[in-house]
Amino acid sequence: MRYCALAACLLLSAWQPATAINSNAGTTGFNFLKVGVGARSTALGGAYAAVTGDVEATAWNPAGLFGVKRRTAALSLNSYLVDSQAGFVSVAFPKEHRVIAISANYVSYGDLQRTDEEGRALGTFGAADLATYVSIAQRLGPDWLAVGANLKAVYSSIDEFSSDAYLVDLGLLARGPIQGMSLGASLTNIGFVRAGFAGNFKDSLPVHIRLGLAHRPAHMPVPMLLLADFNLPNDNDPYLSFGLEIKVAGGLYIRPGYSTRQTGVSGEDPLGVTAGAGLAIDRYTVDYAYSSFSDLGDVHRVSVIGGF
Repeated sequence: MRYCALAACLLLSAWQPATAINSNAGTTGFNFLKVGVGARSTALGGAYAAVTGDVEATAWNPAGLFGVKRRTAALSLNSYLVDSQAGFVSVAFPKEHRVIAISANYVSYGDLQRTDEEGRALGTFGAADLATYVSIAQRLGPDWLAVGANLKAVYSSIDEFSSDAYLVDLGLLARGPIQGMSLGASLTNIGFVRAGFAGNFKDSLPVHIRLGLAHRPAHMPVPMLLLADFNLPNDNDPYLSFGLEIKVAGGLYIRPGYSTRQTGVSGEDPLGVTAGAGLAIDRYTVDYAYSSFSDLGDVHRVSVIGGF
């Protein structure tokens, strides 16, 4: 446990609370890529860079796909902010020394009101985002090291305008210095925009670096997983994410989480706090997550994962 405490102290020392809006905020496009997928990861505060053997880990660290033991499919649905809806679907195919997955992540923003310069209603229009990608994760050299990559095609549309980009995510997972610990790192959304929404202007990409730690402490009254991530986005301040997963009984799990990306209190609601639960029965798992955003509302996610 002293290693976990030391790592937490190092992460905290690297983070300074933001006192003003970051000058890079709002400067990148394809922002739906910054919305995490999966109910389990969301409930754990987004601290997912060091999680292994999870088909939904590809969106956080593609190396986390390694460890999936059988063909697995995942479907996640997300009632997001305002009237938007999001979803994620993935299918993983494990081989002897590697795992391959095909995934899609989408967001639909519903009907948006069109107005003229004087605010008069002129009907509605739509907007949507889509990312499709192929993932591969495999052991590299010694059995304590795994690497992974995503190859992504991304498409966004607003009314009759559209933009597309082609990206790569890279990930690394390694066994930690003590039994039950894993360390993870990922660099996501590296690539280029092929076509912008208008003229020759092309949005910048939301590049994100994650450094994570996951640990299953030994000799605990109940099995648990401790998680911590240090996040460095290129369009905002660094922040920390924390999560705790506790196996209560049988296949029932409870999961609280916290992210310093959204700190403070709004009314009586603490910001940055997430929570969720999961139920695993045989080869199937159902996960639920809840999170809240000040002035914007609550977010609910449900994931169903099964082997076949």
